[in-house]
Amino acid sequence: MKHIGIIPNLLKDKDLETTKVVISWLLGHDFNVYMTQHIGSLLDESIQTLEEEHLYETCEVLITIGGDGTILSVAQKACLYDKPIIGINLGRLGFLADVEMSEIDQFLSKLLTDDYTIEERMMLMIKVIDPSGEAHKFYALNDAYVARGSSSRISEFEIKVNEHFLDLYPADGIIIATPTGSTAYNLSAGGPIVAPSASQIMITPICPHSIYSRAVIVADTDAVQIKTNNYDGTTLELVVDGQMKMNITPMHFIEVRKAPYTTKLIKLSDLHFFEILRKKIVERRK
Repeated sequence: MKHIGIIPNLLKDKDLETTKVVISWLLGHDFNVYMTQHIGSLLDESIQTLEEEHLYETCEVLITIGGDGTILSVAQKACLYDKPIIGINLGRLGFLADVEMSEIDQFLSKLLTDDYTIEERMMLMIKVIDPSGEAHKFYALNDAYVARGSSSRISEFEIKVNEHFLDLYPADGIIIATPTGSTAYNLSAGGPIVAPSASQIMITPICPHSIYSRAVIVADTDAVQIKTNNYDGTTLELVVDGQMKMNITPMHFIEVRKAPYTTKLIKLSDLHFFEILRKKIVERRK
């Protein structure tokens, strides 16, 4: 494995100091390092720059520098090329980007000796049919949710599973999450924590106006249909992995199911998911 793509988040690594450290180490150990032309032009290092599509085609591993959001952004394309990702965490809390600044040397040494494992994480495919009949397709590693946006009104969400009516939720929104995404917005909304190796999809209402509405877990072979009943003319918002947004009206039809692609995450630690979860939650409380 000699072809490495580096994708930094310029909002997290503003001066590209961490990026420079990683590039210097990789070049010093005879790796071929690639970046997009836009980012590469900001550096003096002798790296190769490629168009974004060619970067994903050429590289054997993608290193993100930023946080979980950076991984989520990269995953939407990396999954199409079946390329593994590992993230260096410069954010506050990293469930996906699990290499900390203090571990960079150790991480790079393990990369050199192929001392790591690759976990395949389930993704969602979100299909939206707009009022004109045009289909829009998106992929998510964590979740997709429909919410009221800036409106102060509660909306109604009609949920079906495999075209069978599940419930009509009066709520601020509805989240459809993967096991990987169960520790993200789903957790904040009171949804269950699910091990990333599980084969399930979570349906979690956001602030439901009901005393009995609860999250529902379905199989990853199920398809979830969502229709909004906000007939007051309010436009809602579909958000996919916090990266992509689309306005939604009652005339839109949304279906969410397991994607035909997975995200491959490089893991260096032998820690079990629940050990990592406990560690991250304790860190958050400090």
